[in-house]
Amino acid sequence: MIRKTGGNVPSWFTYGKLRASVAEVGNGLQPYQLYNTYSIGKDPNGNTNASTGSTYYNADVRSELIKSTEIGTELKFLQNRIGLDISWYKTNATRQLLAIPQDALSGYSSKMINAGNIQNEGVEVVLNTSLLNKPGALNWDMTVNFSKNNNKIIALTDENHTYGLGGYDDVSIVAETGRNYGEIYGTKFLRVDDPKSEDYGRLLLTSTGLPKGTSDKYDLGNQQADYLLGITNHFSFKGFNLSFLLDGRFGGKIFSATYAAMEAAGTAGITANRGKMVVNGVIEDGKGGYVENTTEVTTEEYWKAVQSSGNVGIVEANLYDATNIRLRNVQLSYNLPQKWLQKSPVQRASLGFSCNNVWMISSHLHGIDPESVYATGTNAVGFENAAPPTTRSFMFNLSLSF
Repeated sequence: MIRKTGGNVPSWFTYGKLRASVAEVGNGLQPYQLYNTYSIGKDPNGNTNASTGSTYYNADVRSELIKSTEIGTELKFLQNRIGLDISWYKTNATRQLLAIPQDALSGYSSKMINAGNIQNEGVEVVLNTSLLNKPGALNWDMTVNFSKNNNKIIALTDENHTYGLGGYDDVSIVAETGRNYGEIYGTKFLRVDDPKSEDYGRLLLTSTGLPKGTSDKYDLGNQQADYLLGITNHFSFKGFNLSFLLDGRFGGKIFSATYAAMEAAGTAGITANRGKMVVNGVIEDGKGGYVENTTEVTTEEYWKAVQSSGNVGIVEANLYDATNIRLRNVQLSYNLPQKWLQKSPVQRASLGFSCNNVWMISSHLHGIDPESVYATGTNAVGFENAAPPTTRSFMFNLSLSF
């Protein structure tokens, strides 16, 4: 046993700490968003005119109020060979400054108000381990990061229970009271909706054996990941240092407009089969019931039917699991021996190389990067549309200390 302040603890237990915090902070508007002003300009004839903006501002709005609570613990074992840091948190952003839509006939398309309550609740776990620790020999350290965050809309306004975050055509990303932030709405395959029918849930096809889409939008999933996981390994040996980061996003959905366009054009891999097929579904028999579909259709006919529903086809057909695992970063460096620098003013020198976004190990988007989202300037990250792939960067560096 080792004597510690406050009592005796086992020899394998090195350090322990509990922490807790409660805070409230304000968050104000950007400049010039309290009063309605006019912009001076010229009409096509060169006459001076004045125009208002699209948002009606209210001088009585208050700052946002963010309330947060956190409880955590930090533990170390085996003379710091193993470290564990666990945190639970909950944050509520209240009195949010929202520009809610209003009738454009008023002269403004939106107005600024205080409303809403968005809650973030989650857990973060960091595990540090020193697997090999031998001075002058091979050393190996590993860090594992796990995080899970649930972002929920507790309330918006009394008049509005849905707030649009982004989207286009039949795809909408919304914040909805009582639901998680970033629900994806869109059309889906038409199915038998009579729960008493033995064919309940099956595709309801046309008389020619082709799928149909709904006219209304439905909640198809959420853009948020269920959890994130990262593993960093660091090796050192006689001046050489190598580290690499594996990270993964697990869960969440994303709509691919790129694949919708490729399927409509017949250039997607899934459209390559030129044979015939029988779509698994049922057809109305005209008597209030359904019969099994036996009509053969070509792949071309099938995808034309899917993509003829709206400008992006049946949204459900191209909604994918956004789970992906990648080798995010690799770093290699070498510290020059001190004897090489003895006759120079340089006290320390190292050469380094690093690469970011190295390798997409696993993804459900058939080659499209789930991080290549379309609306990068908004919080609507649940869809992509011909976005360029994320870049891979290479960096070389020389570090000198005098």
